[in-house]
Amino acid sequence: MQFCYLDEAGGCEPPDLSPAATPAMVILGLVVNAASIPLLTRDFLALKRQYFPNRFDGRRALDHILVEIKGSEILQMTRSDSRNKRRVATRFRGALLDLVEAHGCRLLGRVWIKEPGRSMSPDGSYCSAVQLITTHFNQYMQVRSDIGMVIADSRQSHTNRRVAHSIFTQKWRSAGDPYPALRDVPLFACSDNHAGLQIADLIASTLVFPMAIGAYCARDPRNAHTAAVNRYAGIGSETIGESARRSAERIKDLQFRYRDEMGHWRGGITVSDAIGKRPGSLLFAP
Repeated sequence: MQFCYLDEAGGCEPPDLSPAATPAMVILGLVVNAASIPLLTRDFLALKRQYFPNRFDGRRALDHILVEIKGSEILQMTRSDSRNKRRVATRFRGALLDLVEAHGCRLLGRVWIKEPGRSMSPDGSYCSAVQLITTHFNQYMQVRSDIGMVIADSRQSHTNRRVAHSIFTQKWRSAGDPYPALRDVPLFACSDNHAGLQIADLIASTLVFPMAIGAYCARDPRNAHTAAVNRYAGIGSETIGESARRSAERIKDLQFRYRDEMGHWRGGITVSDAIGKRPGSLLFAP
């Protein structure tokens, strides 16, 4: 059995709404074999303890899953004036990719580069992304004669309901089930107790999100994200975008991609660039 854990980075607001507005949005799926979840969880807990030991004093070992290392924290460390903090952030991201590679995980996702002055539909964009990722996840399972479920990081109740219903109306339609390997509609959970959701969040926010901004978005000193991604922390340092893009080849290799009946490549992490209409391959360009 397979699980696809979904999390996101960025928001739907116009990218020029305020200095804190996000110029891109990422929805990422982390595909994990159910048999790998126990060891993946324990290895992830060990990883958090290794790099952030002071966060776990006085807690029971299994309570450590409740202490989340958020992507925003890793990004702050990456642009810190402290060389040690930058080193820890870089090594943590590398160790995180080591972890998902060791456990045979795969990535699916959707990236939007937002157009100035225009917001995205929160429900429409999320529903379309979940449908797309579920289509590719279904293909992943069918190739392996397997079954599975989607578990997404819980958002607002009405949003969860619309996303689940968008899959429900397709899965149980009289014309046929487009997701036969999916056992039921997506489930929504708090990330506190799911290593898969925490890992998906970290990959989305500390790797794919800055990769997208560095590849597609011009530096704007008025925007906190483009300025931060393209700002050097000090002599001999690299930008957040450069740091994230050093992992681009590894992210690229973790994708699940396949050819459809017409011979076209599908799956992986797809990009919609509303500004320059540039190809998705730019995300992984050196």
